Amino acid sequence: YPQHPECDGCQFEIKQQDDNKNNYHLHAHVVNSLNCRLEFNSSSNQWKTSHVMSTMMLGPPEEMKREEAVSSLISNIQNLEVHGEEQLIIRTNRGEQIRLERFGKSAPSAVTQNTFN
Repeated sequence: YPQHPECDGCQFEIKQQDDNKNNYHLHAHVVNSLNCRLEFNSSSNQWKTSHVMSTMMLGPPEEMKREEAVSSLISNIQNLEVHGEEQLIIRTNRGEQIRLERFGKSAPSAVTQNTFN
């Protein structure tokens, strides 16, 4: 798989919608939060994305360029494939293939303080 440095450090979260087993919500974050709906068509084995919505914060030019690339990637998703529950392969309608690795959420750090002083 070719390298996609614009995805480095970017977190993608895909959750199934409760009301329909073929509808999912995708959230990604670079500078802004990017959100869209994904719909799976089981007869064609293809995915369709809704318009990508974003918050409107301005960041450094290089981060905004990175965010534009991630938004374009999301907008062009054609196929999603899970490998061993540890990797997500995204294929776009432009022929790109991107491999993302699953990470576990870190446990929150303990917050302790002396309340008796």
